[in-house]
Amino acid sequence: MLWLALHFPRLCLDVFGRSRPADTPLAVVEGPLLLAVSPAAATAGARAGMRATHVGALCPALALINRDTAAEQGALQRLADRALHYSSYVSLHPPNGVILEIGGSLRLFGGIGALLKRIDDDLATLGYETARAVAPTPGAAWLLTLAEDDTPVLDRTRLRRRLADLSCSLLDLDTRQREALAGLGLHTLGDCLALPRADLGRRLGGDLLLQLERALGEQPDPRRAYRAAHVFHAEQPLPGEAHEVESVLFALQRLLQDLAGLLRSLEAGVQQVDIRLHHERRPPTRLSAGLQTPSRAPGRLLAVSRERLQRQPLQAPVIAVGLDAVRFLPLAPEPVMLLDDPGRQHQRYWQHLVERLTARLGENTVHGMETVPEHRPERAWKAAPPDRPGNQQSNSHRPLWLLARPHLLKQHQGRPSWNGPLVLGSTPERIETGWWDGDDISRDYYTARASTGALIWIYRDRRPPRSWYLHGFFG
Repeated sequence: MLWLALHFPRLCLDVFGRSRPADTPLAVVEGPLLLAVSPAAATAGARAGMRATHVGALCPALALINRDTAAEQGALQRLADRALHYSSYVSLHPPNGVILEIGGSLRLFGGIGALLKRIDDDLATLGYETARAVAPTPGAAWLLTLAEDDTPVLDRTRLRRRLADLSCSLLDLDTRQREALAGLGLHTLGDCLALPRADLGRRLGGDLLLQLERALGEQPDPRRAYRAAHVFHAEQPLPGEAHEVESVLFALQRLLQDLAGLLRSLEAGVQQVDIRLHHERRPPTRLSAGLQTPSRAPGRLLAVSRERLQRQPLQAPVIAVGLDAVRFLPLAPEPVMLLDDPGRQHQRYWQHLVERLTARLGENTVHGMETVPEHRPERAWKAAPPDRPGNQQSNSHRPLWLLARPHLLKQHQGRPSWNGPLVLGSTPERIETGWWDGDDISRDYYTARASTGALIWIYRDRRPPRSWYLHGFFG
């Protein structure tokens, strides 16, 4: 087996910082002290361990935020959701780590180098600072990642030598054990391993010995497997109040990337996401954004979410953004095409256009059109869902643009006129029907050329007073 440990050393800061640009001065406070600071804050002179009351003079623009352990736990679970794409066995290592078995994934992803590059590139898009290490045991992988040693150890024959140089401070020990190690002059794991095991356990406790033996693979190191939920509920706190949609979208984009990671692991997609905008002193604003077909592409989900948010101005400053998706749908991978398929590309473009128009204009404002077997022109079509092709056959002698109501035309010497005299250009098409439903018509339709050059569709009512009407325009 081969294990990959992912350590997120600044998770307490990243859960806030990933919703803001990287140049934002930001610090997380726990009690009276700074727990972690962003690079921009560090440039201004802020350091972890400083008192929060003293740092204001160094960086007046510094945003101070109390630590949110619930947000950290949620972020860690979403990272584990994403890791399931690369391994079927993922384990949480609270409070800021994820460990996954990758030995069974090497052939699938093209070897250790290709797999690690895929994971590095994936994590780089999420906004978390990450350290990683690979070793034959999960305990050794975790110790190496704490030491920021990212050179993979692929077999146990080299494991002991690699661990021997690591500091004892990387072990999970209490204060008494650390003082005892210092008193005995034991500074590295190699120093500890050089002592008789029985004496080491008796002097420093069995848990220290167990950590060492598990790291070396001499004792079992069971890890509880993580199982992803088939629903998504996440919230991204903001470092400060957001007054503009763009600030909200920056945080929402991060959540959509987290959702995409879970969906990719489950080979699923969504057709609707629900957005929550949390305010300080009022109930959250709730919005929904939908797709024509299931997808897990964060860019596509962000595009419709942007249109939906821009349709409704912010009712109050936003302090956090939430995202919910409760209906996951199976999503088969798209086939790889050797040649471009223009029809497929056109269909995809059409779906994306309909989604954005619906998000911007409203649920009941965008529809398709299909013809029905009816001679009366105003009844020869009906609205249809925009994603359903329907019956698109049309009569080439009739225009596609009909007026909502026929327009009464003026007459000059018995001839119809519209912006000047009209020249009739076809033999009439007589339509006489509808006697059975009380909306009967009796008309003679003509194509006509206006003085402006426009080709229009007119008719003459065969019943008195035998008036002329404009009914439509040809393209």
